Amino acid sequence: MRIVRYLLGLSTRVKITVAVIAVALGVFVIAYFEPHKLFIDEVVDEAFPAPVAIATTTTAAEATPATAAPTTTSPPTTMAPDDPVTTTTPDTTEPTGEDPERGFTPATEEEQEDPPVTTTSTTTPGAEESATTTTAAATTTTAAPTTTTAPPTTTTVPEGPVLLSVSEWISIGHPGTGTVLVYRQPDGSHVVRFEDLDVSNGPDLLVILSAAPLVDDRAAYSEVAYLSLGDLKGNQGNQNYVVPPEVNLDDYQTVAIWCRRFNYTFNAAEIHAPPA
Repeated sequence: MRIVRYLLGLSTRVKITVAVIAVALGVFVIAYFEPHKLFIDEVVDEAFPAPVAIATTTTAAEATPATAAPTTTSPPTTMAPDDPVTTTTPDTTEPTGEDPERGFTPATEEEQEDPPVTTTSTTTPGAEESATTTTAAATTTTAAPTTTTAPPTTTTVPEGPVLLSVSEWISIGHPGTGTVLVYRQPDGSHVVRFEDLDVSNGPDLLVILSAAPLVDDRAAYSEVAYLSLGDLKGNQGNQNYVVPPEVNLDDYQTVAIWCRRFNYTFNAAEIHAPPA
């Protein structure tokens, strides 16, 4: 009662100052400590991630014959000239060994090298119209077959993950239950999966891999080498946390739900407990 009377007896300016300080302190406590999270559950239900497939490359060569071009044959062409038909036939009569006739003049050496062609023309008189038939030689074109090599084809062979570890949460700073499973994916990465998780909520919670063994010590898991897998997605449900393939999982012994703001471990579990 004395405190109330004392406050009532203060001046208006002092009362306003005290009120502002009280409000600011309340806002700071709510924003920094986030006590409301202790009464709010965040449920996250994730399916197990699909197995990462391993890519394999195979090359297949297929021979594709080219289509042969069609054979083209020129049809006979019939021409009707106005003049009578004149047929010229080359002289193919070979010289004989008989004596030359009178008046025959021997050919010179130049004329013997290039003998003249003697032609005989025969004209058929009295024919008003005659036909000359010219037949073009048939032309056949066949394309050579070609071989086409198919480009390399890439196929993926999915493989299932391998279960490496199964363990249960232990309560350190706050009570919690659920199963922690560790899988190795075909690409070498690992997945830390929480199933049926049910732990306390809080501010600035991270999921970490720690080199510390499983001990009942709220600060032990951050005092040694640790790797953050990101923020806790929710304090209830099923969740996945991916470990990059370049991380050596043998360097860590435990997984923990850790409050970074206050260096306070809520729960922890082993990550090398063999499956039953």
